[in-house]
Amino acid sequence: MHMLERWDNLQQLLDCTSAVHLRTLASGCVQRLGFDKWIYSLDPDPCGAAESLRTFPSEWMSLYQRRGYFAVDPVVDHCRHHLTPCLWAADPAARGAGYQTRYFREALEFGLFAGIALPLHGPLGQSGMLSVAMADPAQAGAQLRQLGEVQLLASFLHEAQLRLDSRSKPASVHLTAREIDCLCWAADGKTSWEIGRQLGISERTVIFHLSNSARKLGVIGRRQAIARAMSLQLIAI
Repeated sequence: MHMLERWDNLQQLLDCTSAVHLRTLASGCVQRLGFDKWIYSLDPDPCGAAESLRTFPSEWMSLYQRRGYFAVDPVVDHCRHHLTPCLWAADPAARGAGYQTRYFREALEFGLFAGIALPLHGPLGQSGMLSVAMADPAQAGAQLRQLGEVQLLASFLHEAQLRLDSRSKPASVHLTAREIDCLCWAADGKTSWEIGRQLGISERTVIFHLSNSARKLGVIGRRQAIARAMSLQLIAI
């Protein structure tokens, strides 16, 4: 593809007016680079990624969450602690009962053989990633050749999603002081029980406030509520 055409495709991402439109265009860009699946998450845990921002199989994401693979995923760990790209590959010859070995073995079953993950950082300190994956082992050597293109795609996709978030800012989201307190402590990594101890309220009340916050922000779960509140500058870390 001609360089100017590739640039136009990336520019189109910035003009998307919906998450569905962005997903369609981003998927086209990913496939033209020779990758099959992708996931974008402005959240340390990729399970917080909206369905409109990934083509990783839903079954894999459910298994990932159920097995607690976030704790052993070396790709996510790299993106949380580094600014440099991560080239990753599952080893089909790996043997053993280790949790990480099992993680990669099961990823292979969902067509996630090799890929590139790019760390991303939001304007309010959020950390996330774009990860693209290929299913064909014969194409794994193409990872490095596409590194620059994937990095360029990551920057455009990241900017496009932040613009969508800004445009879709609700006219009036009012979080109570207690809801903001709970979200701030949750963003700091505290459990509901720990937040309750800090604020002098019950764990059940903390869960109630966090659920209310998520409902007001139009998201599901505390991770998405934290990311959404930060993007709207309702809380900061």
